[in-house]
Amino acid sequence: MTKPTESNPATDPSHPIAPTGPDHPTEPSVPIAFGEPGTPTGRVRLTKYPLSVDHSSSADPTVPNGSSGTGGVRPTELPPPANPPPPAEPTVTAKPTSAAAALPTIEPSPTAGVRPRGPAPASVELVGDGALTASGQSVGGGSTDLVPAPELSPEAETRLRDPGELIAAVPAMLGFVPWRSLVVAVLRADAGLADAAAVEVVTRMDLDNPGRTATGMLIERVAGICARHRAVAALALIVDDRATLPSGRHRGVRARKHRNLVAALEHRLDVDGVPLGGAWAMRAIGAELPWWTVAGPARCGLQPDPAASLVTLRQVLEGRPLRGSREELVAAVEVDPVLLEQTERAMALAAVAAARQSGSPARGHDPEARLRAELERVLRAVEAAAVGTRLAPDELAEVAVALRDSALRDIMFGLAPGAHAHGAEALWLQLTRALPDPDRAEAAALLGYCAYVRGDGPLAGVALEAALNSDPDHRMATLLDIGLQTGMRPERLRRLADSGREAAAGLGFALGSEQPR
Repeated sequence: MTKPTESNPATDPSHPIAPTGPDHPTEPSVPIAFGEPGTPTGRVRLTKYPLSVDHSSSADPTVPNGSSGTGGVRPTELPPPANPPPPAEPTVTAKPTSAAAALPTIEPSPTAGVRPRGPAPASVELVGDGALTASGQSVGGGSTDLVPAPELSPEAETRLRDPGELIAAVPAMLGFVPWRSLVVAVLRADAGLADAAAVEVVTRMDLDNPGRTATGMLIERVAGICARHRAVAALALIVDDRATLPSGRHRGVRARKHRNLVAALEHRLDVDGVPLGGAWAMRAIGAELPWWTVAGPARCGLQPDPAASLVTLRQVLEGRPLRGSREELVAAVEVDPVLLEQTERAMALAAVAAARQSGSPARGHDPEARLRAELERVLRAVEAAAVGTRLAPDELAEVAVALRDSALRDIMFGLAPGAHAHGAEALWLQLTRALPDPDRAEAAALLGYCAYVRGDGPLAGVALEAALNSDPDHRMATLLDIGLQTGMRPERLRRLADSGREAAAGLGFALGSEQPR
């Protein structure tokens, strides 16, 4: 049997899904319609700091080992929705009078259970100052100078007249280029514009989840995020290098799997009254690569260059790295075997030295003096890491031993957000790559917290996964991971930072304002 020949939709006017968009002036640009026909035209703008959440099947403790999946399920194969009330959004609380109280507890949010409000806009436009998942701090401990991002004038606004423009912005919003992924943009009503919506959360999940139940759980998680953020609509993208563009005689490889997955997502969101505004597929994200619709009217087009996106530009100006894949993200926090061996030897000496100092007459009977000395040591390391210094194994060992003091560890949450956030994150990253278990869990949890509060959900998720692998019972990492996976906004972690700053102030240290430098 001869395989159908695929034509290029950009050059073949007879292609069954004709191209649309500004590059084809012979056909009017069609907005991304996700409302009822005849409803007023609306807009979607990408907020400056949408939360990005990464749901990797490898990190999901609920996924059964050894099971197999197809990366796309029929709606009838999912567990039937029981229409439960939306789960309560976890709220991080802390009592500033106790260092241990900086650990979060989970309480119901006052807005939990509120159904989405406001009509869904009828079309999508990208307007405003671009979308980022960071606050201007670079990751990785480099010495990159940060350039203030310019404000975008109304003349510089980019209107999304083609799904390709949304697709091109996804790598910058996630922080890496997705591969074999389902990406969902959660839209909320825009308080400033009656006919507009804003991207509140961008979430990604693996296509090849091990088992239909795991896929259903991830869809439930997306639905929970939509409910908690009172979404008015959602948009879905499928990135799958195994797929092929539909042609006149062939619907395309994996088309049925993608349609089933989108139908399952749409069915679940419909239970909560959240419309799926559109779903598009592509083999990869990149300049001049095709995209096509998964459901609804057949359309296709070519993606613009993601590097030329205003979203990407602002990301670069704010010093945030754009990684080529999630694997690069995982590799960035992996243990360096050579450094681990050196640091582990140094930690034995550092622990002996710390015990000797704690028993000295000068400090043995003054816990505050010991804590003050430890804090001063760690802050010196933070300052060194902020300018790109790679600390020696003995220096890393001293910090690691100091972090065994829970009072000092709790103060460290006061470093982000703030003037020390960049240096703190760089230090925690160095420690995460250098420490043995279970000490690695403390550093990785602090790294996850720093990434979380500045909106880098994927890095936060990878770091928290590393912390829980190092110490499965680490309470802070567990609670931060719950908050991240359920879409809790970074602003809800403010009390942890406030508690840390107040504890530091009691020791005579001012950790600075909350505004990042």
